[in-house]
Amino acid sequence: MPIVELIAKKTIKNNPDLGLSVVDLIVLLWLYSNPYDSKKRQLSSIRTVLKMCEILQTPGKGIELTDEELTQIVLGSLERLKSKRLVFVRSAGRHFVKCTLTNAGVDLVRESINSPLLRRVIAEFGNNP
Repeated sequence: MPIVELIAKKTIKNNPDLGLSVVDLIVLLWLYSNPYDSKKRQLSSIRTVLKMCEILQTPGKGIELTDEELTQIVLGSLERLKSKRLVFVRSAGRHFVKCTLTNAGVDLVRESINSPLLRRVIAEFGNNP
């Protein structure tokens, strides 16, 4: 289980009023640690992270979702985050996503997750190209 999933679960447990799912928070943390200007392919990178998360795996079988199903999960999460005004989606589709956190999204991450844990997320995801 990646550290980001552990942190997302802990954050939601400690802040149930956030109104976010574990997947939503993982996507939010990924966007926080990988701004669009890092030149990473956002959609494929987020799908790769979600493939490692136990929350989407079938016990004893691993991930049984197709890339298309994972894409729909990511796009659904981005839509929820957008409706909460936490992300700004410039484009979203089956092959390409371009989005950034809003100031409210950045503030939510910084207020909900303490600095040592946030540094671990950034170290795991890599805040660089």
